[in-house]
Amino acid sequence: MKNLLGIVMCGGQSSRMGSDKGLLKTGDNVWAKVVANKLQELELQVVVSVNQGQVANYSNHFTLPELLVDKSCQGVEGPLRGLLSVHQQYSTHDLLLIACDMIDMETVTLQQLVKVYEQEPGFDFYVYQQGQFAEPFGAIYTAAGLAAVMQQLEAGQLLKNSMRYVLDGGRTKRMPLLHQKSFKNYNTL
Repeated sequence: MKNLLGIVMCGGQSSRMGSDKGLLKTGDNVWAKVVANKLQELELQVVVSVNQGQVANYSNHFTLPELLVDKSCQGVEGPLRGLLSVHQQYSTHDLLLIACDMIDMETVTLQQLVKVYEQEPGFDFYVYQQGQFAEPFGAIYTAAGLAAVMQQLEAGQLLKNSMRYVLDGGRTKRMPLLHQKSFKNYNTL
């Protein structure tokens, strides 16, 4: 798993929550730190994706090398912008992506995902599937899969700023979602 990097996505606006979700407290930690610790339990190096306006506040909880500021990706917004920004700086790494509000993510859910990723190489993306939709967080995006997305973007062929659009356009290993609790996210208090 030396090539797998854990990513905590914190760069959103948290407009429905009313404050930065990654900095909300639970016990002694902020949510982003809780999620980072879950990735570290898998013995992964962890990077926290933030926007420029968040750096000062997040540097109170993470070292500057752990923080990665979203870059400008022409024509891309939202979580996809954060994902591609990380890929630009870690282009040879596969990325295990979790949103900062997924504080209920269970270790067994991540372990099962990583096990399939290790045992079934050759896919671009590894995700849990819930009904008709792939879960874009709690998912693995390979370097090769993201390189193909970057090529689409540079050629003006990336038609949507949607994580699910990316997943539907690649070779995606879809696994049944067995632990519903792991995928609870919080948009209001």
